[in-house]
Amino acid sequence: MKTLLKIIGGLIGVIIILLLVALIAVNTDYVQNKALKYATHLLSEKLQMPVKAEHISINIFTISANLQGVEIELPKGKKNDTFVGIEELKLKGKRVDINGLRFRTDNHMPRKNTNKPKRGWFDAGHLDFIADAQIQVHYIDKDSISASIIHLNATDSISGFFINDLHLDATTDLQQIHVRNAMIQQKNTIINIPGLYLWLPSKKKGISLSYYTTEPLTAHVILQDISQLFTKALAQFTMPLKLSVMVEGDADTMQFNDIEVENEDSRLHINANGGIENLRNKYLLNISFHVDEMLAKSGIKHEIINQFVVKKYMMPQLNRLGDIHYKGDFSVLRKREVFSGRIYTAVGQLNLSDLTLNDSTKYISGRVNTSDLELGKVMDMKDIGKIAANASFEFDISKERTAKMRARKGGKLPIGAVEAKVKEANYKKIKVKNIDVGIISDGAIAEGNLMMNGKVADTSLSFTFEDTGEMQKMKIKPKMKIHTPKVLRIFSKKKKE
Repeated sequence: MKTLLKIIGGLIGVIIILLLVALIAVNTDYVQNKALKYATHLLSEKLQMPVKAEHISINIFTISANLQGVEIELPKGKKNDTFVGIEELKLKGKRVDINGLRFRTDNHMPRKNTNKPKRGWFDAGHLDFIADAQIQVHYIDKDSISASIIHLNATDSISGFFINDLHLDATTDLQQIHVRNAMIQQKNTIINIPGLYLWLPSKKKGISLSYYTTEPLTAHVILQDISQLFTKALAQFTMPLKLSVMVEGDADTMQFNDIEVENEDSRLHINANGGIENLRNKYLLNISFHVDEMLAKSGIKHEIINQFVVKKYMMPQLNRLGDIHYKGDFSVLRKREVFSGRIYTAVGQLNLSDLTLNDSTKYISGRVNTSDLELGKVMDMKDIGKIAANASFEFDISKERTAKMRARKGGKLPIGAVEAKVKEANYKKIKVKNIDVGIISDGAIAEGNLMMNGKVADTSLSFTFEDTGEMQKMKIKPKMKIHTPKVLRIFSKKKKE
């Protein structure tokens, strides 16, 4: 027994001595430099691009290694210069810590939002990401990896994009990646991706980028979190929204199916499907959605509009519409957005055609028709009942032009024009038909003309108003032209002869 203990004790002692010698050897400059050259050579071969590093330290007791000052020289692109660097990469067992990962791009062109204050700061040609990550490797071999990102935070110092936390589980055969239990968190926004398959592009194998979710992506969204990235218009949008959607796509397209959006108390609810085409061509980019159902209950409309810093017109009239249901389509094209569909309200239906916001000319235009709109209730004019009409309109939405007009004339009205054909309308107890209406507004005063041709007489009205909230103060000047009877016209002609 004593002999056995002596043998075991001797073995342990030898092992300790060997480990101490190995530890001393590993920490010598010669061995460190050899290890550094080997590590960078191995990384260069694996990545197929030059890799540099400043320092390496290895600890065989804790089975850990630190690689510091890593720089990866990516091939120079035709348009972009890209830099990837890591301040420190720590390996301890199967745990990898990455500190100060830096990803920078520069296309040597002006930023996309240069002289465009409304545009967001995101620009793929000008990125400067700094990230820290902790990764747990479950297994790794020549053709497959299984790992978990325990935590990752990242910030783009140029655009303001940030991720407070990201974690996920993933397995890959270096061609396909299966992502599970992914969570991305910003300041207030949380996105959950239960399952995602991603195919990496390969020119040699003729495989292009593609992906799809296996279960609905869900999110709790505060749009203010992405305002600096995409558009300042969302800077005050703090209304919490809930999202559920299935996503699939490739390098050129994205498809969104089974979209559900609602606010926390479901006063706003949207069901839709849609997609994006020509992602890599800004001139042909097309974002299109079909809205199966949208419900905006009374009160939520004002709350949504108040999320934007915009001039608010005709808010009392909007309130009188009551709950709004909408079914239709909209597309976002280069420098214009187009809407169409049917709107159901508490005071009648409206069919909307080619409502276009033109970002080049800064005008909004479109056509609308109705067969049963209670216009009097909308405009607070009790003498007017239901109308059936077609109308076209165009309004100026240029802030610069509007500011100049306001400085000259003041006023509260939108600037633009409306042309309408009223097929039928009820005024007090009288039913009238075939009325032509034209209205022109300079922002301070709206001037209109109404013409109705009759068998006995032609009736016309000229009218003006200065505030859509006080239509009862409208000034009206009626005119009437009585037709000369045919008998009198014949008699007058004979008399002249």
